[in-house]
Amino acid sequence: MSFPLSPEQVLPRQGGITLTEALVTLAIMGILLAMALPSMRAFVIQNRLAAESRLLIAALTLARSEAVKRGRAVQVCRSSTADAAGARCSGAASDDRDGADWAAGWLVLEADSRRILLRQGALGADTQAPAGRATITYHASGNASSSYTNVKFSHKGEFARTVCVASSGRISLKSDSDQC
Repeated sequence: MSFPLSPEQVLPRQGGITLTEALVTLAIMGILLAMALPSMRAFVIQNRLAAESRLLIAALTLARSEAVKRGRAVQVCRSSTADAAGARCSGAASDDRDGADWAAGWLVLEADSRRILLRQGALGADTQAPAGRATITYHASGNASSSYTNVKFSHKGEFARTVCVASSGRISLKSDSDQC
């Protein structure tokens, strides 16, 4: 007695995915990507602000250590001409980026000789870092001349990072909601 073979017995079942399964997977991946992009943008901006604020911390740390090493005052001042040959400190207190914004750049220099130790040019175009003080001076003791100074870095007014300088010379970095 012979039985006819069914199609399952003649042709083995093929592995793989169907076109419908592939399209559903792509649609789900697209939805997940669309949900992740806004938080990725915030992540990138926050990391850029942290890096830019750490540039100021590095300059302040250099100024403090050089003041102690040299036994004389060293200043960090905002400068809109830090990239230029005739770089100088900006003392103007204005609302534009050229005068009052630390994001325009800064200089580290000896207070008495005005010899430049470090230049930092302008930061990202969307970075804002206004501060009331145009200059932070460190003395030979390592103390800062001001009672308390802070420089708040932000991206168009959001995602802030604040560099805090105590009168003792101690420097700290605070996140968006933290106070100095």
